[in-house]
Amino acid sequence: MKARAWLGGLAVALIAAGAAAYAFRGEISTRLVERTAQTAMAENLREQLPDGLHAAFCGTGSPLPDRTRAGPCLAIIAGQHTFLFDAGDGASETLSLMGIQQNEIEKLFLTHLHSDHIDGIDTVALQHWATGPSNEQLQVAGPVGTARVIAGLNEAYAIDQSYRAAHHGPDVMPSSGAGMHATEFTVPLNDGEELELYNQDGVRIVTFRVEHAPTDAVGYRVEYGGRSIAISGDTSRSASLTQAAEGADLLVHEVISPRLDAIMHQAAQNSGRENIGAIFHDIMDYHTSPEDAGRVAQQAGVGALAFTHFLPQTPLPGLAETFVQDAKRTYDGPVFAMRDGDVISLPRAGGMLRSHHLR
Repeated sequence: MKARAWLGGLAVALIAAGAAAYAFRGEISTRLVERTAQTAMAENLREQLPDGLHAAFCGTGSPLPDRTRAGPCLAIIAGQHTFLFDAGDGASETLSLMGIQQNEIEKLFLTHLHSDHIDGIDTVALQHWATGPSNEQLQVAGPVGTARVIAGLNEAYAIDQSYRAAHHGPDVMPSSGAGMHATEFTVPLNDGEELELYNQDGVRIVTFRVEHAPTDAVGYRVEYGGRSIAISGDTSRSASLTQAAEGADLLVHEVISPRLDAIMHQAAQNSGRENIGAIFHDIMDYHTSPEDAGRVAQQAGVGALAFTHFLPQTPLPGLAETFVQDAKRTYDGPVFAMRDGDVISLPRAGGMLRSHHLR
């Protein structure tokens, strides 16, 4: 009887405590914010990482809806330099949640001008301006057509920029830092041809053509501290990419699963959505299967292969792993299915580290 009474009293006490916590949940949450806000505000991922070359995945998705993946975005941290490669929808929010300071982005490089690679640029530009403050516009480099895109975005947000500058004043939002400035380059014509775009403080960035017709599409290679990362951009299997990636420590490659794409194509056809079915059919010829990405990695002799820009989307646990297993049929090295918030670090001292930074 005493045991029953004790258990009954405990149950009543727990229920009462739970009810009290529920009643004061707003105050409890506010106190938690008080304890964590300063830490979150002060977070700077670049300062936490060892000297070296780091690939921070700020968007591993595609044009297809996926609540767990932002649009295409890769941040490269090279020593004390931060660069961005593409900025799809949600990229800026992911950068913030990773602790990557957007006012520190020196330049945004575009792989091509498909909408899913550029529809987050506006938000990155705003954060680049507001979180500094920045006295200089966000620098954007890309193939011919980039200046037209940036001019359109600058015009679209001119009214918003004037409102913010007037409200916050020039010390917080200097007008010179509003918007973006574009630099265009001509895509190299031949396989094996590279164009150097940046060479400063030991950081070198080159670009090269890839296969994503009818777009003018490029990939990039970044070198720093004796380490190197090759970035495919969107492409089918590309001889130019294979040459440019030779000996890289890491190859970041887009990927499409023919099997999953066929499932989506058939589902669209069976549902009478012929237009969507046709799109799933058409995208196969300008993206790369896991097996072909593995062949590129094997032929180039890269140290590791990291998948991003997943097609189709991967809403179920384990789906991304199928991409990895398919690539391992053709590539002997490590293969990673990246998530938003993942970081692959290549310290100057050697080795490779993986971590996750998404609060």
